[in-house]
Amino acid sequence: MKRFRTFIITRRKINRAAAALLGAAAAAGICLGIKHSTPDSVPAFADAEQILRDGTPHEDEPFDIKGFIASILGFDTDKPETIIESSSELFSASAKATHAPATAEPKPEETPAPEQPTQNPDPFPAHEDIINPPGLEINNATNYNVDLCELAKRPLAVSVTKSDEPEVLIMHTHTTECYTGDEMSGESERTTNEAYNMCAVGDIVAQTLEEYGIKSVHDKTIHDYPSYQGAYTRAMNTITNNLAAYPSVKVVLDIHRDAFVYPDGRKLSVTADINGESAAQVMLVLGTDSMGLYHPYWQDNLSLAAKIQSAAQIMYPGLMRPVNLRRERFNMHASRGSLLIEIGSNGNSLTEAKRSAKYIADALAAALING
Repeated sequence: MKRFRTFIITRRKINRAAAALLGAAAAAGICLGIKHSTPDSVPAFADAEQILRDGTPHEDEPFDIKGFIASILGFDTDKPETIIESSSELFSASAKATHAPATAEPKPEETPAPEQPTQNPDPFPAHEDIINPPGLEINNATNYNVDLCELAKRPLAVSVTKSDEPEVLIMHTHTTECYTGDEMSGESERTTNEAYNMCAVGDIVAQTLEEYGIKSVHDKTIHDYPSYQGAYTRAMNTITNNLAAYPSVKVVLDIHRDAFVYPDGRKLSVTADINGESAAQVMLVLGTDSMGLYHPYWQDNLSLAAKIQSAAQIMYPGLMRPVNLRRERFNMHASRGSLLIEIGSNGNSLTEAKRSAKYIADALAAALING
């Protein structure tokens, strides 16, 4: 009859056995590359025993040997597949979700951030659009046969370089012209006050051109007071003096406002709705040599006017009245880029005229830069 030997498993023996088992498992993990362990991460036997000492059950407590071994090894001995799950990223919970069958509930897709619109640094119409207008109107008082759309295609006789020197001269043959409305304090036809006459409108043109890097000279000399007669002769002296002082000037703008009084006393008001606001309409007036006066540049002037008209038609539909081609010269023989600009009329308000001064300056800059 065989005798059975009694073995007493003490807490210390469990600690040593578990520590040995943990050390062996860690070493095996190194060899197999499990969890990408390094030799420095393997604890010494004594260290392992110390680690386990506080986690082993007391002698008088029930002891779950399977749970204890599972806690050491990191997997359930009754479920061998947990060895792979705990030791390989391929079978991790996140990997399972990635390789889940088609019937599994799909992960919600992240909404991509909206693409930022490409910012176009050029605020002007394209060159191709400016030189190919769908149609431009002209009131032709001469016997010359002109085609504004064809003139818009012609290369400009003047160009701006955006240098530190002024390239545009702004002046006013009829400097004291002004507008109707409360702004005028009852003076609805003419005033020498620069805050209300054509100088106030010219300031807006100059400021707007400056924003595009086009420098200008704004000459506010009064030519039509105290005498209205001879204003164009005096204005020509001002133009000549400025061209001599600033040889960099290529464009000369003579800025006016139109005028007409109806039989019932009403004054002409020409307006357009631009961006929900009332703005004074603008008319470009061009002189010629039709009366026999020297003016070799009138077609160059008209080509620039055609490009401005085209750009304004694109940028601010309704702003422009038809181009007015005249027999008179209006001092436009002074340069290849001379224009007479009528901003509104005597029935318009100064506020409407100032709005349009900015708009026509925008169109002028577009023509000079992109035309």
